Formats: sequence, structure tokens, C-alpha cells
Amino acid sequence: MRKYTFLFMYIFVSIFLSCTSTLSVEKPDNLISESLMVNVLYEIIILDAMSTFKPRNKDFEEIYGKPYIFLKYGVDSLQLAKSDQYYAKFPRAYHRIYSRVLEKMKKTKDSLDLLIKNEK
Repeated sequence: MRKYTFLFMYIFVSIFLSCTSTLSVEKPDNLISESLMVNVLYEIIILDAMSTFKPRNKDFEEIYGKPYIFLKYGVDSLQLAKSDQYYAKFPRAYHRIYSRVLEKMKKTKDSLDLLIKNEK
């Protein structure tokens, strides 16, 4: 529940800050598509959530951490940051992306809850 609160606050602040800017928005050359942003953000959130349960294993992070996600999707951290900044300037697109991330998280949670229920 705390992750959802943090995510909603992040969205709210991003939307608020994006509305105050009067500068023109330039589209980055290597903009990440909305669907790819959903997948990357979802996996980063899941990875961050996993690291809160137990002490961090440095070997795990080197192999399956954010570098793995960037390699898996063929993006880098700068490209992700620029794409996130670009989408933040367009609240409807930003909302679409994060709504799909939340939807994906809910489906995963429901699947895990059903699996646990069936095991009992």
C-alpha cells in the first residue's frame, strides 16, 4: 500500500510540475514508446519492492538489477530519464502510462493472491 501512495504522490507532483512550465517541449531523439515505458517502469518498481524485504544481495543486483532491465529492453538510464521527463510534460500520456503500470501490478497481485488461496 505504501508503494501505491508513493506512486500516486510521484504522479501528482510530476503533473503539477509539468503544468507550471511554459517552455516548449522537444521530443527526445530516442524516445521510449509508451508500451515499453510501462514494461520498464513495472519491472523497476517490482525490483525496488523486492529489495525492501531482505538485505540487498550485491551479486543479485549486478546480474538482475537495473542494468539487467536496461539491457533486456535495450534502453539506458539517460534515455529512460529523458523519456520520463518528456511524458511528464503531457499529463494524459503520463497518466496512461502509470495507470497501465498500476493495472499490471494489480493483475500480478491478484494472481499471487489466487495462487496462495489455492495452496491453502
